[in-house]
Amino acid sequence: MRLSAALFVPLVAGCLWVTNDEVEQSWDKDADGWGFDLDCNDANATVHPFAPDWRGDDCDADCGSEPDADGDDWPDDNDCAPNDAAIYPCSATANGDVDVDCDGLPGVSRPATDCDSARRDPDFPTSTEPVASCAAIPADV
Repeated sequence: MRLSAALFVPLVAGCLWVTNDEVEQSWDKDADGWGFDLDCNDANATVHPFAPDWRGDDCDADCGSEPDADGDDWPDDNDCAPNDAAIYPCSATANGDVDVDCDGLPGVSRPATDCDSARRDPDFPTSTEPVASCAAIPADV
């Protein structure tokens, strides 16, 4: 069944007008350039795909753009045990003689000063501290 032009025009004429700004605000509420369809937290402009991600702060600032099989907030490429969430660089949780901090020595032995540089995202050398507000603002559902 085909709609005639005479019937179609009145149907279209009744549409609400939405400005480009209104569309942009609903698509990207935090104005970080990533729309709600890709942004894992559209209420926080510092959290978006490929954002600098401070390692081990329990904040996935880059929206999982790097593989992390065990979910310990250390990308698989930087994690000496990518399938064990209890073992990651700079872990302070001792587990007998297991190398839990990925320094090649048993137990916890990595100095805290080494951890500061290890936590910086190597792709963003200017990321010098965690995204403080990541946990404070809930992710959009």
